[in-house]
Amino acid sequence: MNSESDDKKVDFQLKDAMTSLSIPTNGSLEQDVLDWARLLEEHSRWLATVVRSRLANPNAVEDVLQEVALAVLKQPNRPAEREKVPAFLYRIAVRKVVNHHRIHGRQKRLLENYTRQRPSDAELDTRAPGSWLFNEEQSQAFQKAFQNINSRDREMLMLKYTEGWGYRELANHLGVSIKTIEYRLLRARQSLRAAINREEA
Repeated sequence: MNSESDDKKVDFQLKDAMTSLSIPTNGSLEQDVLDWARLLEEHSRWLATVVRSRLANPNAVEDVLQEVALAVLKQPNRPAEREKVPAFLYRIAVRKVVNHHRIHGRQKRLLENYTRQRPSDAELDTRAPGSWLFNEEQSQAFQKAFQNINSRDREMLMLKYTEGWGYRELANHLGVSIKTIEYRLLRARQSLRAAINREEA
C-alpha cells in the first residue's frame, strides 16, 4: 500500500472518530462541547432564587429545578456558547414555573402563601447584600407589601439584593438589555414602595 493511500485511510478514520464524538471536523476546535451537568450545578444558586421568587411553596423549588435540569438535558437546541447559557437557563426555569402553577392550580394563592411558606433562614445567606428582604425584624407591613407585588418585581429584587448582582449580571442572566434591567428595577422598587405605603396607611 502506498503512502498516499495510507494517508487517505488515516484521514477517513480520523474524520469518522471525530464525528462519533460530536467534535467539529472543520478544523476548528476552539469551542469544546459544553458540560451541561456542570453548568447546571454552576448556575443552580441563582436559578433557585428565580424559581423561589415565583413559587408560593418553597418545598416545590427542588421539584421545579429537577424539571428544569431534565428539560435542559432533553433540549436538542442548546446554545453552544457559554455566554448564551444563563439566558437559556432562565427561559427554561420561568417556563417550568409557569407549568408548575398551571398543573397545581396555585396561581391565585401564590402571593398569599409566600411569606408563611418562605425558606428558612438556614436556607438563605443572611450575610448577602439585601438580606433585609427576609429579616425577621422587618415590619409586618413590609412583609405583606413584599408578598403583594407581582412575581417579576419580586424576582428582580431578590436577584439584585440576595445574589448581589449588578445591572450587567442581571442583563446577561435574564437575556435582556441593561436599559431593560434599569427600568425593571426602578419599577420593582416603586411597586414595593407603593405597596408599603398602602400597608402603613
